[in-house]
Amino acid sequence: MEAQIDIPDAFVELVQPTNKWRHIVYHGGRSSGKSTTVATVLAALATQSPLRILCCREVQNSIADSVHKLLADVITKYKLPGWEIGREYIRNRNGSEFIFRGVRGNAQSIKSLEGVDICWCEEAQSISMESIDILIPTIRKAGSYFIWTFNRLSENDPVWERIAGKPDERTYVRQVNSDEIEPLLSAEVLHEREKMRKDNPELFAHVWLGQPLTVTTGSIYGKQLAQAREDKRIGKVPYDGSAPVYAALDLGVGDSTAICFFQTVGQEIHFIDYYESCGEDLAHYINVLANKPWEYRQIFLPHDARARELQTGKTREEFFQDHGYANVTILRPSSHVFGQDDINMVARPKFSRCYFDEKKCARLLECLAAYHYEYDEKNKLLKDRPKHDWSSHAADAFMYSLIAETEQVEVATNIRFKTFTPKAFSGEQTTGF
Repeated sequence: MEAQIDIPDAFVELVQPTNKWRHIVYHGGRSSGKSTTVATVLAALATQSPLRILCCREVQNSIADSVHKLLADVITKYKLPGWEIGREYIRNRNGSEFIFRGVRGNAQSIKSLEGVDICWCEEAQSISMESIDILIPTIRKAGSYFIWTFNRLSENDPVWERIAGKPDERTYVRQVNSDEIEPLLSAEVLHEREKMRKDNPELFAHVWLGQPLTVTTGSIYGKQLAQAREDKRIGKVPYDGSAPVYAALDLGVGDSTAICFFQTVGQEIHFIDYYESCGEDLAHYINVLANKPWEYRQIFLPHDARARELQTGKTREEFFQDHGYANVTILRPSSHVFGQDDINMVARPKFSRCYFDEKKCARLLECLAAYHYEYDEKNKLLKDRPKHDWSSHAADAFMYSLIAETEQVEVATNIRFKTFTPKAFSGEQTTGF
């Protein structure tokens, strides 16, 4: 059987490589055909010869988060033979298989993979430095290589800093935008692109040209992070044994949970550590807290920690207390996604007081850099609330930390004195403060 599959010229290195590339990088704006083309090429290559292909992303809560459906669609479209498409797997009778994994929370599962020929990292702008350090030594078969596809979010995307920004002789980097596949685009897509080009050129540069977010294109903390770096507030921030430690958690339900560990030293807020994972039960995060080399003055949980779970009949607050953490404080209610008031009245004013350990809080810094406002497709403008995506768990834990810092200071300073008369001196008059 012979089949002809046409792909845009921009992606020729996928099928006719001019070098033995270790990394092939495609980045750019919306509707540039990156994901569809890579999926098509990989499905075709795996039809011709047995290949073990790992399709990964930073977080994969279910198979629906993966490129499983995209691969299934191209296999069906081109009637590629020999494929068996299951609910969570795709494999061919020639021995080829596609494996789908989220890296975060699955380090051991990833490290145990053997014989991977190709690793495709989709939405690679969200891949953390920690995950890159797990993936690169894992994909070690002779002749194996990576394909990275993404739309840049910030100047400090780990994939850009580590791989694409300073390519070596075995790294191929290609920016591709919608204009290179324009004949394949619908009239509706072209209309939306040109409308944004005219109405909002700065946002157009990010959405359609793949340029990093700026303050004017929706970055929430971009300016504050740049200032923190200039002020040298991002670096080595060690644990101070003379100051109390606080932990603020954003508890995910079927989603990532994030923990910020911070101290207040004078007027400064020191972020000394950060942890994030997904797919773990609450006991896992309690163990994370317990295994740190410090005691906690207070642990702060979001307001919904008082909701009772149907399975256990207990609240999350009670679960913490049952495991020896009586010093739990439930923070004030807030919306599911923090709004403009929280950002402008709490986070941005306090950002100048924040210090971050660059190594231990690397993931937190990555997420804060990527945290951005939601885009209103209907009205073609930025909304006044952040987009809930992979970066928002860390950003919410950060916001909880700043809200908690205010509340713990208020608790510490709100002291009331009450007068009383000791029985031994009941005949005498006493005065209070």
